[in-house]
Amino acid sequence: MKRVVLGPRAVEEALRGDAKRIAVIYAAAEGGRFAPLEDLAHKANVRFETCPSADLDALAKGERHQGIAAISGEYVYDELETILEHAAPRPLLVALDQISDPHNFGAIVRSAVAFGADGVITLRDRAAPVTPVVVRASAGATERARIARVTNLARTLGMLRQQGLSLVGLDAEGSVALHELPFAEQGRVLVIGSEGEGLRRLTREACDTLVRIDLPGPIASLNASVAAAIALYESARARAAAESAG
Repeated sequence: MKRVVLGPRAVEEALRGDAKRIAVIYAAAEGGRFAPLEDLAHKANVRFETCPSADLDALAKGERHQGIAAISGEYVYDELETILEHAAPRPLLVALDQISDPHNFGAIVRSAVAFGADGVITLRDRAAPVTPVVVRASAGATERARIARVTNLARTLGMLRQQGLSLVGLDAEGSVALHELPFAEQGRVLVIGSEGEGLRRLTREACDTLVRIDLPGPIASLNASVAAAIALYESARARAAAESAG
């Protein structure tokens, strides 16, 4: 199935991530504002064509395209085993428990890539798949990320624990502040709950530690993508500190 990647940032990330998956790039006919992307496409041997804005509107199906779109193959998810094989010595993974909002999903993927996470785990069912909306919300980071889909998150977390990874669930009532938690020797899995319900019972029970993000201001909670970004920053900082310490 063909996939449409919308917007200049997402198209650029698709070109830099895996250009072989792109069949063609269409850009609005007016002006030469996409000349750098055209040069990048030509270097990657990807066809680049101009077209009327109406054609881009039809491709985008109501989504914002900002004058450019790429036609790519179906999104290729990674196997969890492949993610672990390519991970750093102290892996940092993000596991998502029923994140169904595509904008939140995309934002979390963007933060995961930005802070050097080795992979993202999401569910096959009752969770957002990678769609053009997710690609755009991630600013194209989906094209750089390793994303795996699993059927049973609690079982997957149990398998990761057996491999030595520490399972850290994000919870407003967590007994430990996130910034106080040292990074585990064999890596960490950040477990993020859904937008409305948070972590499900079995997911909570699978976690080794439930951590909170201390909020000194008057707001009592954060949405899933903002909380994930803060947790990823803290985890990346803790991992760097652990690596420096040897």
